[in-house]
Amino acid sequence: MSGKYVKWGAVGAFAYPILQLISQGLIQFGGSEPAFTASAREILDFFQSKNVNLVTISGYISVLSFIAFLWFLGALWRELRLAEGESGWVLIISVGSGFVAACGLLIVGGWGLAFFRIEEGLDAGIARMLFDEGNLNFANLWVSLGSMLLAAGVVFGGADAAQGVSYPKWLVGGSIILGVGLILARAIWTSQIAFLPYVLFWAWMIAFGVYVLRNRARGDQK
Repeated sequence: MSGKYVKWGAVGAFAYPILQLISQGLIQFGGSEPAFTASAREILDFFQSKNVNLVTISGYISVLSFIAFLWFLGALWRELRLAEGESGWVLIISVGSGFVAACGLLIVGGWGLAFFRIEEGLDAGIARMLFDEGNLNFANLWVSLGSMLLAAGVVFGGADAAQGVSYPKWLVGGSIILGVGLILARAIWTSQIAFLPYVLFWAWMIAFGVYVLRNRARGDQK
């Protein structure tokens, strides 16, 4: 990513969590989702209680966040290349993992299909299966994001300060710790606490976007 475009990568880092927050808020409007231990009837009632138009908008916004995430990946790739050098290969693991996660945003299934067919009648058992499928796909996304952050933290931590390339401790340590947290969260994906690392990931993206913009501003002054 050219330096003159890196600001758009930072915008992507801001836009992704905002779009996801809006998308999730529209789904939760009118009542939060049931627990994993809820009965099939309760899950069906949850799907039936939602405004189809709001849910449709929510799904579209979530898909649009794919674009924002790709621009963020461009900025991440640029920072990792500066840190590891053009011959580095760990950055491929990081950005590749991020691309896999981005593709997960485009997977059609789970909740989306349940809402799409709810007006035609939906069996309670099928509703529960789609509910679980959507949550499991979401949890699998955490592993890709965790791999991305873990590899990024390793690269940032290995940057050569002697060559004028160094990164703050919060970015190095935060990336590694949060990456591990996201990977471990998959093991307890049915627990409410498992969502915490993903929420913190939104905060990490915003902080990364601010970092990129500040460093670009310093570069423009040289």
